[in-house]
Amino acid sequence: MVVLATAYALMLVDTVRAQGNGVLEGQVVNGTTGGAEVGAGLPVTLYAFRGNEEVGFWETTTDAGGRFRFEGLDTDAGVDYWPEVVYLDVSYRTETPHRFEGDLTTGAATVTVYETTDDDSAVRLDSIHMIAESFGQVLRISEIYLFGNDGDRTYVGRDGETVSITLPERAVGLAFQEGTPGDRYIEVEGGLRDTEPLLPGAGTSMAFFSYHLMVDGDTVPLARRFDYPVATMNMLVAQPGLTMQTEQMQAQGSELFQDRQYDFFVANNLTAGETVEVEFRPTGDVSSGEGMPGASTSGDQGAAVASERGSQGLLRWLGFALAGLAVVGVVVYAAAARQPATSRASTRDLTSNPRARSILVELADLEGTFEAGQIGEATYERQRAEKYEALKSL
Repeated sequence: MVVLATAYALMLVDTVRAQGNGVLEGQVVNGTTGGAEVGAGLPVTLYAFRGNEEVGFWETTTDAGGRFRFEGLDTDAGVDYWPEVVYLDVSYRTETPHRFEGDLTTGAATVTVYETTDDDSAVRLDSIHMIAESFGQVLRISEIYLFGNDGDRTYVGRDGETVSITLPERAVGLAFQEGTPGDRYIEVEGGLRDTEPLLPGAGTSMAFFSYHLMVDGDTVPLARRFDYPVATMNMLVAQPGLTMQTEQMQAQGSELFQDRQYDFFVANNLTAGETVEVEFRPTGDVSSGEGMPGASTSGDQGAAVASERGSQGLLRWLGFALAGLAVVGVVVYAAAARQPATSRASTRDLTSNPRARSILVELADLEGTFEAGQIGEATYERQRAEKYEALKSL
């Protein structure tokens, strides 16, 4: 079976290679101030996607100047090419794919790599997005973290452990985004440690998980502490079923998304180590049990917009939630063996798929374009629904 799969992959590569005369030249540069110059022998892999399907890949190495070259590429504008480099056991790729436009048969690309560090002083949480749902005697809390790195070195932590995620003491039934590798997170006292390197830039790593809180009284308290500065924290409380009280988050009113109502709360500029305390009160009615909101199935249906155009942040993070496709099932988390540093680069989930990361960026750009009034609501809904469907296919 492995032999057949390998032969099929090679057949795809040969097919794409034989179809065109495109040439992609590029260079690998070091983005760390004072970092080593990229020389000869660094492996470079070029991945080809047609739509959402990977249709081939090629491998080469850099020359003495850090340059690389791929020939025989299909110049069809529908094929996206992603150069990827592994440097110091960390994978790097271009922020956007290369695509041959018009009659062009040559292209250029730059892949930026970085030195590594075990210092987490540049780590931040660009945003935290939470959904609270009531299911009678149990509450489900889903959390999405977007980590960023203000430095010019990739944070790799120590002993293969990187960013930390705290968990409530009363949390049970921890579950992760569908497709998350089983050995990505390591259980530590008070929470979890990721094993994925954190690249420089905004939103370069995403964590998506859920847990449950048991209802054993009239109210259910929840205290969340974060080990890094937090730019924005959002909370959606699904209706019907729950009310929430807090002195640290500001109520933003009620929001409708895909025929479901949410009470919306926000807090900004939290310091590292600051604790946010909320208190839920079940109201007797419960959520439908359908889990996270799902993407539309057609462009005509679209994705319902929030009740006010000013809720750009809410719409954007719901897009990321939909990109995660749902936290499925209730599983008991078991500590996994540490992932060897040499294999970190090969571990992939939704956010490490180059096509998926591109769609996430496109979603964010689409929100900004709509908020600026540059496109109409019908176009916005159609394009967003199309991008959600593309993410679902991945």
